Formats: sequence, C-alpha cells, structure tokens
Amino acid sequence: MGVVLSLRRARWSALKRRSQQTPRRAKLPRFAVWRRYVGFLALAALMLGAAALLPAPWHKPGAVGAMAGVMAIDGDTLRARGERIRLFGIDAPELRQPCYDTSGREWACGRAAKARLAALVAGGTVACASRGHDRYGRMLGICSAGNVPDVAEALVQEGYAVDYNRYSDRYTAAARDARAARRGIWQGRFERPEQWRHRHGH
Repeated sequence: MGVVLSLRRARWSALKRRSQQTPRRAKLPRFAVWRRYVGFLALAALMLGAAALLPAPWHKPGAVGAMAGVMAIDGDTLRARGERIRLFGIDAPELRQPCYDTSGREWACGRAAKARLAALVAGGTVACASRGHDRYGRMLGICSAGNVPDVAEALVQEGYAVDYNRYSDRYTAAARDARAARRGIWQGRFERPEQWRHRHGH
C-alpha cells in the first residue's frame, strides 16, 4: 500500500512540475484586442463599400442596371458596354425593310424605327431588366430611358414596332391602339418583320 501511495505521489509531482514548466499564453491587453476587432470591422466596411460602387450585374436574368452611352443598332436592338440588348416582346422592321403609306408610296420604316429608338434612349440614362438571352446571344431586356418607363412599349404605341406575341403578350394592347389610330407602320401596308426576314434570308 505504501508503494502505491509513493508511486501516485511521484506521478503527481511530475505532472505538477511539467505544468509549471509549460509557459502560459500571455494575455493581450484589452486595448490590443479592441484594436484587432476595430481593424476587422473597418476592413469589412471597406469591402462592402467597394461592392456597392461596382456596376449592377444588369446582364444577369432579373437584374437591373443603369447604363450611359447606349446606341441603337436597329429598331429593336441596343448596344451597351459591348453587349447587344434585344428589346423583349417586340419586333421592329429591319433596317432595309420598306413600308407603304396610304397612297402606296414606299418609305424606309426600318430606318425610321432605328431613328426613333435612338431618340428615346438619348433622352437619359438607360436601365434594363434582363429576361435572359436569345439564341443569338443577345440579352433580352425591358428597358427604360429618362422619362420613358418602357422603351419597347413607346415604340409599339407610336407604330414603329409590332408586339412579338409569339413570345409575350405584354404589348398586345399597345399594338391594338397603334393600329386603331393608324400610327407609323399601321398607316398603310407593311410586312411583319419576321416574315420579311424569312423571305430575305435573315
């Protein structure tokens, strides 16, 4: 029994000596701890601020972004930041496509549609909500410009484009109004842009 107690005492003494020899981790002063947390919070705030300054990811589906320097390519397509944006839900006459007025005289409705779109987007900063991309890689967008809440709707209402009801009925009412008032292409005779493209191999 005495031998067992001696062994226990020896083991306890060895453990005690080992714990005394192990250096304890020095505690940081409260000021140093506070400074470390403040530095971390400042870095996080800086990263959040930088992210807020980045342009909105307008090219992704559902996202909205403001753009300057937007150009009209034709009557229903824009170019911004190196990407083409096809106005969703409408179809405008092609650039070389003619239309005919009430007297049967030909007029360049395709170029007129492009000129009208260019005038609309020149009125202020353009913002587009993406609806994905078409088979040509163009972004499909619903766009506003300045005081015009929906550029595509304005084009349809003024008779410079038709509603593309094969993909959306968003502008069916606007097309009906333009036709009843005989505005733009509805003043005389014209061919649906999609049919004109098929006939001319576009």
